[in-house]
Amino acid sequence: MTEGAARARLQEFLNPINETAGFRQTLPTDFKEYVTSVFLPQRRKKWKDSTDKTTTERFQAHLLPAFEGRHLRDLTRDRLQRFLDSKTKDGLSKSVVSHLRWDLSAVFKMAANDGLIQGNPAGSLVTPKEAKTFEKRSMTKEEIHLALSVLDLRERIVFLFAALVGMRPGEIFALRWGRVGPDMVNIMERVYRRLPSHPKSERGKRFAAVPPDLANDIEQWRDVAIDLSPESLVFPSERGTFMSRDNFLRRNIHGKLEKVGLGWVNFHVLRRTQASLGHKEGVDPKVAADQRGHAIGVAIDTYTMTDLETRQKAVTTLEEALTLKEEARSGFSR
Repeated sequence: MTEGAARARLQEFLNPINETAGFRQTLPTDFKEYVTSVFLPQRRKKWKDSTDKTTTERFQAHLLPAFEGRHLRDLTRDRLQRFLDSKTKDGLSKSVVSHLRWDLSAVFKMAANDGLIQGNPAGSLVTPKEAKTFEKRSMTKEEIHLALSVLDLRERIVFLFAALVGMRPGEIFALRWGRVGPDMVNIMERVYRRLPSHPKSERGKRFAAVPPDLANDIEQWRDVAIDLSPESLVFPSERGTFMSRDNFLRRNIHGKLEKVGLGWVNFHVLRRTQASLGHKEGVDPKVAADQRGHAIGVAIDTYTMTDLETRQKAVTTLEEALTLKEEARSGFSR
């Protein structure tokens, strides 16, 4: 080997060392170790309990097994994109795949800030267009009446708290008698996986209006409630603790709704129904957003759906306006 070739060979050995020269080496560079000992502890300082649990479960189910034993600098954009592509082929929904993309971008952004890698290889990842999307449904007025016809008092109140008042299930099952008024409920708490927590956002802390017929149903429920002390739950479990929304939906509502062809209804559908029907009936968007504890943009873009009848009225109105203008123009010409 000539001296020049020897120097070139030496440089091959030195390049990996020189590339990381000056970088902080006190932090782990293994993906799993970095996520569990650096990324998640740092993010948990700002996350709500519900965000922490769902995000941690996503990491444990998908990201940590996929990249265990891999160093951060070895995970290129192409390698990460292939991972998202494979999850799409596995049948995960577009929402889940998008969340995995956001998770990866956040991890590598922090790693870059920590000086462990150069740049963020996950910053330009995309959610594959083949990722599954599911139809977002809402109920018609006729379907609501049909559902109410087969539900008992307690189930009907829970149903209407979601479909009329616009409450989240965690807010419904955390409601206490001391926060129930004659025409409103004071939402200051929610329950997530049977553990108490603060509302999802500051907007979530609110006074939500209750319509008269529902208020009468609540009074009937009050008459048969065992414990009416201010701190007692309006809908307690048999042991007096927080009730599970999924158990309640499965055991008390789904079976009855399935018999009338409404087995597809869940709490997401009910909340979406509240937004969509309110929009159709001309409820002010700001009022509707405040009632549900949402920003107005989220209320319209995410939860409000328009039906074909409403769209037909809209285009008919435009057609009539154009017809009137055309008739006016023709009359002026004559």
